[in-house]
Amino acid sequence: PHLIGWMVATVSFSDLAAVGATPLGLLVSETLPPDLAEEYLNEIQKGVEEACRACGSYVLGGDTNSGSALELTGCAVGIIEGNDPLSRVGCHPGDSLYCSGPLGSGNAFAIGRLFSPRARHPFAPNARVREGQLIRQIANACMDTSDGALATLDQLMRVNGTGFQLDGRWGAALDAQAAGVAADAAIPAWLLLAGQHGEFELLFTVGPEREAELLSRAASVDWHPIRLGTVILRQEISLEVYGRTSHIGTARIRNAAFTARRSVEEYVHELLSIDGELQKGEVHHGEQ
Repeated sequence: PHLIGWMVATVSFSDLAAVGATPLGLLVSETLPPDLAEEYLNEIQKGVEEACRACGSYVLGGDTNSGSALELTGCAVGIIEGNDPLSRVGCHPGDSLYCSGPLGSGNAFAIGRLFSPRARHPFAPNARVREGQLIRQIANACMDTSDGALATLDQLMRVNGTGFQLDGRWGAALDAQAAGVAADAAIPAWLLLAGQHGEFELLFTVGPEREAELLSRAASVDWHPIRLGTVILRQEISLEVYGRTSHIGTARIRNAAFTARRSVEEYVHELLSIDGELQKGEVHHGEQ
């Protein structure tokens, strides 16, 4: 229940982070079943409060009702100085692609719950509010990874009409604990980027003329953004996997959850099928 409350706040504040906004507070709507245990509800409220504090904010108010099922909705409110928000649009070929922190923890959490439901797999992402504010005047485009890294890149590719070439050492951008969870479950590491349980990091692009400024300002606040790749002219997403550069068919990955008819097992099977084709060298280009 604590994670439920934490995520109600974090997912909302992450949207503010992605545009470089300063949070003013959180509005929360709660529909509570009459038989909900008080201890359970207290843990939810504690999660909301602690996530707000982590973002330097608090609950402004909201609405509480009763109903047959637990339903929670958060709406974060913020302001942007100068009315100049970060946008998803603005990628240019030659820009460097960065992530605000390690990737894959969300999908590792999902893998753990699926394959080791009794094991504890900690997951409590932080909305990157401070980082979003820092890059607002530096980055060309930005989006959070709420739906996973490849889904985020897919959307940026579509709205910008550009593509992305991930560096050969993209694996260094993976969260170390997440990589361990995937390895224990025999899940290929690149699928930590493909699954749609995100980690709420920021993916953003920076022009070569502003890259030194980014790294200098980040170092001044003890933040170490991770270079992930380069924006390219061709509308595709490429990464090196199984000893070759593959052009990933992100449309198929994006639609996997729907083709699996909302079955988690079928969804995972579809992703593993894509991986099997990559291993054989059968998937190099995919309809985008």
